[in-house]
Amino acid sequence: MREPVLILSDLHLGHKGSLIDDVAALRPLIEGAGTLLLNGDTWQELAREFRADGERLWIELQQMCTQMGIDVMALPGNHDPGNGDCGYVELAGGKIVITHGDCVFAEGAPWSRMAIAKHKEWMALWAQRATETIDERLALGRELARMLVAPSHGRSQNLFLRAWDALMPPGRALRMVLSWATMVAETRNFFQRYFPVAEVMICGHFHRAGIWDEKQGLVINTGSFMPPGAAYWCEWASGNLRVGKIEHEGNMWQRGEVMGIWSI
Repeated sequence: MREPVLILSDLHLGHKGSLIDDVAALRPLIEGAGTLLLNGDTWQELAREFRADGERLWIELQQMCTQMGIDVMALPGNHDPGNGDCGYVELAGGKIVITHGDCVFAEGAPWSRMAIAKHKEWMALWAQRATETIDERLALGRELARMLVAPSHGRSQNLFLRAWDALMPPGRALRMVLSWATMVAETRNFFQRYFPVAEVMICGHFHRAGIWDEKQGLVINTGSFMPPGAAYWCEWASGNLRVGKIEHEGNMWQRGEVMGIWSI
């Protein structure tokens, strides 16, 4: 994998809520990368309403990277479980682990309508599958992603309608809050179980950008390109991990303030 390795996640290409409708706007952000590592939910593979636009933008992004001399590696997420052959990447001899994060919770996205509606079904799938190894757990995550696809998706970008969508059915908002409140602890539990030598885990999925650096391990969430959340970039080069904010100026995305640097 050629350095610098630039890590982004949750572009959600094709989704009407995504802030990216032209991949050329990402050019300043990815300029200078040796490898662009996309950590899941790059495009809307499973959503019928968004698939065509998502696939088109995903192809355009890969073509642009080829023109720029940037290698591309995409990991699967719960919205694009068909991306890639492996669900994680290890750097620095296994001290850094990158994975989407949908396998942190048993049902992937506890706040999703389908996780609520199909509780018995996904519990039954858990009972049938082994999850002792990371490969087994990630394989189950892909099965769950395909099982819990919503039959339809809202296409509105209206913030009021999106807020109403988030609140229904009753209890969904509470599940979101609880997931956010416990995501860091659960992420640490996940990588301590499956990656015991890891010191850093980089994930997305939760749309909550942040850095949590404690003795139990450094957790970095790169957020998403969907409002109202923010997005972070991570870069690995020459033994150093840098994390910073992504800024949206005019029609272009670019790297902003550096939030932290770690030598690993």
